[in-house]
Amino acid sequence: MKKLYQASLLVFLRSKNLSMPYFVLLALTLAYFGFCFNNYLQYREIFSTLIWLVRPCIFFIVFFIYLSYELTIKMYDHNMVEYLTTYKHGLWKTYAAIIVCLLTIIALPSIMFFVFILFIYCYIDVQYLPFLIHLMKLSVLYFGLSFVTGIMLGTAMAAKLKTKRLVVYSLTVIFMLLNTTFTDVPFRVPYLLFNSYRTERMLYYFKDFLTVVPHELGNNFSVVPIYGFPMEPVRWILAGFWILFPLTLILTECFNRKTKKALMATSCLIVLLGAGLFSVRGSVLLMDMRVDSYPFADPFYYQDRPREDYSGYEAGFMIEEYKMDLTISNELHAEVEVTIDNPDLDRYEFTLYHGYILKSVRTEDGELPFTRQGDYISIGSLNGADRLTFKYYGKSPKYYANRQAIALPGYFAYYPKPGRMNIWDPERYGYVINTSPNESIYTVHIRSNLEVFCNLAGSDNSFHGKSNGLSLLAGMYDEVAENIYAEPVREDLPQRAYIREAEEILIDLFHRLERPEAILHFADKKFFQVPRSFTLNSNTEHVVVMSDHITADSCNNGPELAKSIMESILKPKSSIRFMWEYLDYLFNRQDETDPLFQNSVDLNILLQEIDELQFLAAKYSDMDREKYLNMNEQERKAYNAAQNRMLDTNVKVDDKAAKYLFYESPRKEENLRIFFDFFTSESDEDYLELVEKIVREELEHDHS
Repeated sequence: MKKLYQASLLVFLRSKNLSMPYFVLLALTLAYFGFCFNNYLQYREIFSTLIWLVRPCIFFIVFFIYLSYELTIKMYDHNMVEYLTTYKHGLWKTYAAIIVCLLTIIALPSIMFFVFILFIYCYIDVQYLPFLIHLMKLSVLYFGLSFVTGIMLGTAMAAKLKTKRLVVYSLTVIFMLLNTTFTDVPFRVPYLLFNSYRTERMLYYFKDFLTVVPHELGNNFSVVPIYGFPMEPVRWILAGFWILFPLTLILTECFNRKTKKALMATSCLIVLLGAGLFSVRGSVLLMDMRVDSYPFADPFYYQDRPREDYSGYEAGFMIEEYKMDLTISNELHAEVEVTIDNPDLDRYEFTLYHGYILKSVRTEDGELPFTRQGDYISIGSLNGADRLTFKYYGKSPKYYANRQAIALPGYFAYYPKPGRMNIWDPERYGYVINTSPNESIYTVHIRSNLEVFCNLAGSDNSFHGKSNGLSLLAGMYDEVAENIYAEPVREDLPQRAYIREAEEILIDLFHRLERPEAILHFADKKFFQVPRSFTLNSNTEHVVVMSDHITADSCNNGPELAKSIMESILKPKSSIRFMWEYLDYLFNRQDETDPLFQNSVDLNILLQEIDELQFLAAKYSDMDREKYLNMNEQERKAYNAAQNRMLDTNVKVDDKAAKYLFYESPRKEENLRIFFDFFTSESDEDYLELVEKIVREELEHDHS
């Protein structure tokens, strides 16, 4: 065995088509480390640097497939196999020696990556043990096991396909493309042509099973610091599969017929086991262009369904107490008991996100029949019972809960909430902030391998207290200051001074608006910095203020936080863009270098543009997808031209109206108050009607 190993290593070193590219690769790797380190010095963003480090991983794997195939195939090129089989276990020992030789070859680049990652960790300002553990896992999975996968695949193809190089390298190219974002366009074709989500899901399921580099080449989404690089248990299972499965294929070439059949059966069993475990992977963070990924799943889901507005819905009851028993493994498993204040209704409605599968609803007297429609659960009379127990499991593509991280904010319906609530707001393109109208008592027990942080008091993943929303966060997450929780590796950690400054700014603003009843006192509440990615597909989650805590995606300074909190208070039903303009003027952050500020607003032209905008909006007010598809080409061109015209006019109207009402007008302070009341009243009135009304009043006043 030792001599065979030495011979294999000698063959590798003497083969210039193998050894020369290998040493060039090592030199390029060192140069690439320099590039990555310079990237960190320039931007001081550790995850950005690590993304660059991971990007060429698939090329290393492909190179090791080539290297292992060409080294192994030399046995067949020189007709050595028949000779080796004449010795007892001769072929098996030769394959073993080749694999050990290949492991030696990949050990050097693997160690180089490991050392560089360790160096980066020692160099950065944050010394955080969970992050160090994450980096060690990253080294093993991305630069260790994936490299081993490469040599096993190459050796297996040499054993099974022999000298069929065209087939081998064709399969290698396909394998490489499946480990990049190249598939985004072809995999989207079934949806674009046939509106078929199912076909796309099946294609991505196949792709995911063949993916050995979870953060694939071409992926432009940032890595979420609380989560880190995808390394859920299923990723390790797949890594093991892509090592063991090729190994069994190699062994089938080394033994007689009886043992060969047993090994073939073993390989089939490994495939079934791998596919079975992969099919129950549960909650994983998918950050790519597929329909059911983090950024797109919920927007697409709610886009395809008729929307009813439940903003004024009254449940007829409140939940006084929650008792929660949560198990977080590969996904959330929950048993939630609720105590209601009104047990005499004929019907009860609850909201629970559609990704959670409801197994049963019961009282002390037994199970109750229920109907489930999307996010809504309907239950009949409780026969006088005031306690209900919901048992369910499942996941959300965005608000994940697994062995790697937990991000469950209190405004999301991951537990039953009273009445019918909208989950998604298409007008604001974001999640509806669903906090309870009353504070409930929570008793929560969580079984998880992670230390969970909660807005309630408690320890050892058990919590108790009173709130209008239960927020749970875990992963690379910690208490970075007293009652301030964040991802320690982020550079923009919150500070209590910023929070107090934001409160003072808002108090001054509410006094200026003559609305002291709107004043919020939040400076001493628990502060949870949530991942920046929360706002990737949602315009409504920058800041959420709950009864006992705040969640915010950033806290760079007091004025910025104050503006975000004010944005969370305003809830316009039309023109989000005009609300943003309003906030700029309210906080005196308008850009006076803009060409718009070179001249005063002509109110007569503004009124004409408002009339044009209202005409264009009314002309196609009943347009829907079906009507658009039934249009001929000329009608579509006219419609698209009208939409472009309406968009341009809308931007002009918003800019001019905001500048005049909140900057030029002699009644600008009164206008700020009027629109504050308008935005907080959730009025159905079109904001343009209010703008037009105020402008006409001011014109009449000027003429008089």
